[in-house]
Amino acid sequence: MCHMHQDIYRKIVNAKYVLERAASIQAERNEMSQSVSVLLMHDAVELLMIAVLDHLNVVVPKKPEFMDFWGLVKQATQRDPPDKTAMRSLNTVRVGLKHNGVLPNLNEVRDLLTRARGFFENILRSYCNVSYAGVSLVDLVPDQDVRATLIEARRKFVSGDKDHAMVDLQLAFHKLQQPEGKTLPKLLAPNAPTLPSEVRRAGWGRYLDQLHSFLAINASVTNALMLGIDPYRYSDFVRSGPVLQWSVAGTYTVQFWKSYENVSLERFDELIAFLIDYALKVSEAYIPKIIQSPSGFLGHYERVG
Repeated sequence: MCHMHQDIYRKIVNAKYVLERAASIQAERNEMSQSVSVLLMHDAVELLMIAVLDHLNVVVPKKPEFMDFWGLVKQATQRDPPDKTAMRSLNTVRVGLKHNGVLPNLNEVRDLLTRARGFFENILRSYCNVSYAGVSLVDLVPDQDVRATLIEARRKFVSGDKDHAMVDLQLAFHKLQQPEGKTLPKLLAPNAPTLPSEVRRAGWGRYLDQLHSFLAINASVTNALMLGIDPYRYSDFVRSGPVLQWSVAGTYTVQFWKSYENVSLERFDELIAFLIDYALKVSEAYIPKIIQSPSGFLGHYERVG
């Protein structure tokens, strides 16, 4: 990648995040989701335009129009930027939706999404010397330790060490749920009771085990909803990886229930995308951890992070 100010690169990362959000919403396949996807797509493209114009030191008019981008870039570089016709189509659909109430159809939005990704790829390669895939959304994760864990996880996966890459995803998840110096407010299911043998033999043990499992699942779903996380994505992530069992001392053992050799890179990146969204949500929910004095007084706390 050519030299670029960090704040400009961050704008590019933000633009990619918005575009990928447009893609995930488009996948819901209902009429209003397609409309929201178009609006997000348009916003993502505009964010990228702003970043690239800033990178090229282009003087931008006070109230630029969407289609002014091509003329402004050509003035600065003496080259015509690509994908003008494709982005004019996106702008036309967006104007029709926002100003005239014309809802786009599924095939139209799917085609626009492909064109928008092509625009990102072509513009980034032409003016920033970076690929679309090379812009990592992991940079959005606020916690440095979690970021490093996710980067290492993907490196392991690409190198073929898929089992340990999947473990690293679960480690990152644990770090987000148990942040150092902070607390993530959440509901917890009650601990399963220890039953006398005669009560268990009478059939109550199986019933109470099922009840405890039901309460634990409901607590997890409720926690996800409170954070604004899709509970289906949450459950999918939890089921997708190995189980980490933690000791009181803070060490863990791994239980592998299946092989991960057939997990594709696309699927692995979906799991990382969930963790990025989860990290952004929980970072807004953390509260300072209460520091209890030897006397047990809880009147003071220390803000960490």
